[in-house]
Amino acid sequence: MKTELKNLAILLLLTVVFSCQQDDIFAIPSEIGNEESAQLNALISAVEKGDKTLVTIGQVKDFFVYRRVHTIVSDLVVKGVVVSSDQTGNFYKEIYLQDTSENPTAAIHVMLDQADVYNRFNLGREVYISLKGLHVGESRRGNGIISLGGEINEDDDEVEAIRALDIPDHFFRSKTTAEITALPVPISEIDNSHIGMYVAVSNVRFSDAEQGKSFVDPKDYYDTQRKLEACEAADKTTFLLETSAFASFKDTPLPSGTGILQGIVSKTYNGSDLVLVLNDAADAKLTDADCGG
Repeated sequence: MKTELKNLAILLLLTVVFSCQQDDIFAIPSEIGNEESAQLNALISAVEKGDKTLVTIGQVKDFFVYRRVHTIVSDLVVKGVVVSSDQTGNFYKEIYLQDTSENPTAAIHVMLDQADVYNRFNLGREVYISLKGLHVGESRRGNGIISLGGEINEDDDEVEAIRALDIPDHFFRSKTTAEITALPVPISEIDNSHIGMYVAVSNVRFSDAEQGKSFVDPKDYYDTQRKLEACEAADKTTFLLETSAFASFKDTPLPSGTGILQGIVSKTYNGSDLVLVLNDAADAKLTDADCGG
């Protein structure tokens, strides 16, 4: 009997310890450790001394040459705010950064060879990137998405993900986590300049052909595009919402009303169309009366 009680006590202790470890692993950080703080302070000090140069996201994108890759060889630093989240699985091994938390002027796609990056780069987190040794190019040749990566493909025309081991050498979080205000943009005015930005489109609905469907078609292995339309005029403007087949809300029914949808502007796999991508199904706030018919 004593042996059984002893074994039970050990089992309960291990369960508690494991649960605490799990909480530590998956909790979104609100603060940064002393070591990372010291590294960020050293980076900012180097900028202030002129040893490194702080540039804007727009200036980083200016390095882009169509269907080529540019390697950054200078001691440059860029600052941005995280506007995407892979917590629901709708993004994968990537983040989008824009230059400010409100009224952004530029944004960029960053490829990371690491999943569940929301644990470290949570929504609204201010991040500094040491750019020397990284590359600017398209994530897929000809798709029009300007990306920051850590490797170059064999054909020298695409960037590939920054290795997980290299992330700590280039990425430094500040303690600031800002509240992101989606940029209001009519869907008829969304263009390539908005790629990577967190935008809000108003007075929109899913088209009649999409009503009653889920975010992802069960037959799609990778992603599904659903047609949105604006309700401002009789001749409705349309746009695409793209959702990953790995998103946790893939089977959720599309909302049937009219309202506001907030998401990241991106492109389809081959770059043929602009799309909106949600961080979460709750960002489709289509709760007003349907304007269709």
